[in-house]
Formats: sequence, structure tokens, C-alpha cells
Amino acid sequence: MLKMKEKVNENDSIVNLSTEKFGNLHIKKKNIIAFDNGVLGFEDLRQFVIVNIEECLPFEWLVSVEDPLIAFPILNPMPFFTDYNPMKFLFDLAPLASNDKEDLEIFCMVTLGNSPTDVTINLKGPIFVNMKNKKGKQCVLTEDYYSLHHPLLRA
Repeated sequence: MLKMKEKVNENDSIVNLSTEKFGNLHIKKKNIIAFDNGVLGFEDLRQFVIVNIEECLPFEWLVSVEDPLIAFPILNPMPFFTDYNPMKFLFDLAPLASNDKEDLEIFCMVTLGNSPTDVTINLKGPIFVNMKNKKGKQCVLTEDYYSLHHPLLRA
């Protein structure tokens, strides 16, 4: 199941992850994002890394360090939904310890479909990551304004 091995490098320690989707990944330990409460449905998994695979862009992958078989396609929603503003609905981002909104990046999980018109994005459960201190939090927006399965592309 989990194949994680650490070795010391001159610059940084490396975590080796054996994934089903991407093969073996070599992740710098400093790039691991800590989610104090995990992500919805996977609350027991608390360490993730964002993986960029060129063939998958603009999608990135949120991969669990504890169980590398768990990987979620994610996307920065801002280029696709210019009016998306989950910050106005959030009051408690204190766990991310960010005084500067510039440090925060927003991602949303994506459900991939058989065709581009079947791809949906979860705008109701954004993921906030403080890129400076590598803390993350998934929030649930209680307003009905956003959807769990919003079409990414219009047909």
C-alpha cells in the first residue's frame, strides 16, 4: 500500500511516493502541505503534495503522502470563473496563519468525465493553501450560490 522512503539530500530531504497514476515521485519534504483536518471524506489523511504533470495541465493533482493511491485532480478556478469569490463567505482561515491573502492559493477538486463537457468542478468546497507555510484547509461554503458539480466548460 504505502511505499514511503526518506533519504537525506544535501539540499533537502526527499520523500519517495509510489503512486498508481504517476509512478514513483520524488517530493521535497518542504513541499508537503499539512491539512490539520484532512480533506472531506479523507479526514484521516493529513499530508498532501500538489503534483504538476505536464500532460495533465491545467489540472494539477493533490496526492496523499500517507496513501499515495489517493489523488484528486484540482484546478485553480479563478481563470475559469472570474466572479468566483469564496473569500467573502469565509471568516475563519486562522488555521492557515496567513495575514497576507497573497500567500493563499485557491484550488477546487475536479470530477473528470469522458468528454470535456462532462468535467465538473466543486466550487462549494474550495481548498485554501498557504504557499509560504504549507498549511492547507478545505472549507465548505454553506450558501447555495455555488455548486458541487458545476460544469467546467459550457457545451
